Amino acid sequence: MIFSLLKDRDAQFFIMYASSKNANFRYATKFWIPDPAFYMIGDDGTELLVVSEMEKRRAEKESRVREIASLNDLGFYEKIKEGKNAKDALTETYIELLKTHHARKILVPDDFPAFLYEKLAQNFDVEVVENPYADMRKVKTPEEIEHIKDVSNAIIGAFQFFLKLLEKERDSETLRNSVEAHLYERGYLAQDTIIAGKASSAYPHDIGHGRVEGHVIFDIFPGSKKTGYHSDFTRTVVIEKNQEIEDMLKACIEAKNTAISMVKEGINGEDIHFRVCDILESYGYRTTRQKSREGFIHSTGHGVGLEVHEKPRIFDGGEELKAGMVITVEPGLYYEKVGGVRVEDTVVVKKSGSEILTKFEDYVRLGR
Repeated sequence: MIFSLLKDRDAQFFIMYASSKNANFRYATKFWIPDPAFYMIGDDGTELLVVSEMEKRRAEKESRVREIASLNDLGFYEKIKEGKNAKDALTETYIELLKTHHARKILVPDDFPAFLYEKLAQNFDVEVVENPYADMRKVKTPEEIEHIKDVSNAIIGAFQFFLKLLEKERDSETLRNSVEAHLYERGYLAQDTIIAGKASSAYPHDIGHGRVEGHVIFDIFPGSKKTGYHSDFTRTVVIEKNQEIEDMLKACIEAKNTAISMVKEGINGEDIHFRVCDILESYGYRTTRQKSREGFIHSTGHGVGLEVHEKPRIFDGGEELKAGMVITVEPGLYYEKVGGVRVEDTVVVKKSGSEILTKFEDYVRLGR
């Protein structure tokens, strides 16, 4: 029950007002809707989704929520006819609804809209909490894992397509547009794909601009247009021989594979991260433990699902992994004068190990 995740607070209702672009809303309702809708769940067994009249029949058919109501059912349009503006009519409608259910205390997530929070707080005891669905989403169902596998397979196809393009095309923007179009035509949405050559590669989230030279980081994290689930994958492609880059890459590959070998139910994400730091430090590279601005300067990984970055964290202060979690493992090294490298796979945590969803050779040299 959702209220047990809220540590048995003295609460009666948890509510969200969001569209399906919000991963927690989509997870809770299993419904795709482009405009914000009102979702409430109570410790008395109430569960209700309020949508516009034009969405009601579709919501009844597609959503997993037990009860569906339209704004028309709740008298919203009568308030509009009385001359109230849309926001006032909306807040009054939801306040009346909550009072009908004898609400006293209401919990709202920290991304709840301010205009609605302000009015609710004038009528109820309202507390802002971390959205409990973010924790519920950490462990994936077999169906969710299949969705992520599907995207992972599409990613590998897109990377193979990229390698062929790279033989004759070296402009970052052209490469990115071609790869993203390739995926879009197959039902996947990729945005801000990182194709970062030598200079840009020194900055982990620089998407890359201009001509690719020396080596290139290819980091892609598309979502399925059908299911909304993502996967995440990175390889560094060596174009021209550079011993310093190749040494960095080999260290990251060793760190990644060692980290993946540790992944199983019961291990703490912090332990995985610190083992990655151990390996990279053994080769003389700096890591997050030295709080360096260069070297390994980010976490080892993160959860993947309806969002590219979600719980759990594979980092300092991480948590114990559970079977069914889907995480990335992505060590990288970054130096302004040399450039950066990164290797990344998406893996499923299992009882006694893990399954790599983005299988591809780790060391990639163009034309080899």
